[in-house]
This record gives sequence, structure tokens and C-alpha cells, in this order.
Amino acid sequence: MGETPIRIALAAGLGVALLGARDAGPAAVGTLYIAAVTAALVQYDLRERRLPDALVLPGFAFAGVGAAWSSSSGGGGLTVIAAAALSGLAVLGAFLVLASGGGLGMGDVKLAAVLAAALAALVAERAPPEREPAAAVVGAVGALVVGSLVLGALAAGIVVRSRGAGTGAARAERTVGAGLADDLPFGPVLLAVFWAVALGW
Repeated sequence: MGETPIRIALAAGLGVALLGARDAGPAAVGTLYIAAVTAALVQYDLRERRLPDALVLPGFAFAGVGAAWSSSSGGGGLTVIAAAALSGLAVLGAFLVLASGGGLGMGDVKLAAVLAAALAALVAERAPPEREPAAAVVGAVGALVVGSLVLGALAAGIVVRSRGAGTGAARAERTVGAGLADDLPFGPVLLAVFWAVALGW
């Protein structure tokens, strides 16, 4: 089986799971776009250690369209737009700081911001009236960020150990930092945690 049918099947499966599990509304437009490009992003990052802007950056537009559509249809009011914008900007800033220390590429930074914006719009729209939407958004986006960093650190630790014990502390430290970009593509980690939160929150 070629790669294209696999990508289509995965995109369709994620989209159906999202619509079924979340009873998603207009704010899900951004997340549905992510479903369409998840397989391609994973393949690019595993093979070429990069996340193409052509696949990542349109996610901002789709997340914005979904948030605006939700607002105009009364699904979540301006809360959805504010949640998507603020979450995307906050995660962008946080990951820029992390990237400045090494270990993350700019593709990872931009993808994290897209995922945060799409997830925030989805959660803000679906937050029950009796529950504060801001709290739900902070919880979901926080789970995305913390879960991704923890999972990435665990995977990096496995990489370090797989290289053998007599490498010395200095080499291990370099691997945990810069190794995330060179030896462990971070895009698949971000996407895995995103889908776990989006479908399970």
C-alpha cells in the first residue's frame, strides 16, 4: 500500500473520531485541518527532520476561521477567538524560549502554536456553560505543553541510554538538549499528545 492511501485513511479516521467523540462544532475546523496533515507531518519529521511551513502555517488560518465561524454562529462567542489567539501566542512565546536553549527547531515551535490555537478553540466552544471556559482551555493547553515536554524528555532519555553507559555525563547532557532536534523528531510527539488531549478532554 502506498503512502497516499495511508495518509487519507489516517486523516479520515482522526476526523471521524473527532466529530464522533467531541460532537464538534465550527471551531473544529482547525483540528480537522490538523487531521488532514498529521500523517504527512510525521513522515516529513521522521525522514527529513523538518516540518514544512507549507503544511504547518495554514493551520493558523484554519484555526482562525474555525474560531470566527464559531463566534458568528453563537457557538462560543468572542471567547473562542480569544482562547485560540491567546493560547497560540502564549505557546509560541514559551516554545521560542525553549528553542533558544537548543533541542527544538522552529518547525516544532510553529507547530506547537498551531496545535495550541486549534485545541483552545475546540475546548472553548465545547466547555459546558456551568464550567469556566478559561479554566478548561488552560487545562487542555497545559496538558498539551506539559505532556509533550515530558514525553519528549522520556524519549530523549531512552535515546541516551540506548547509546550505552560509558559515554560520560557531558555527552548525555548534549544528547538530551540538542538530540531532540537531531535524533528525536519532536513533531510526532507534539501530534500524539495533541490527539490524546483533543479526543479525550
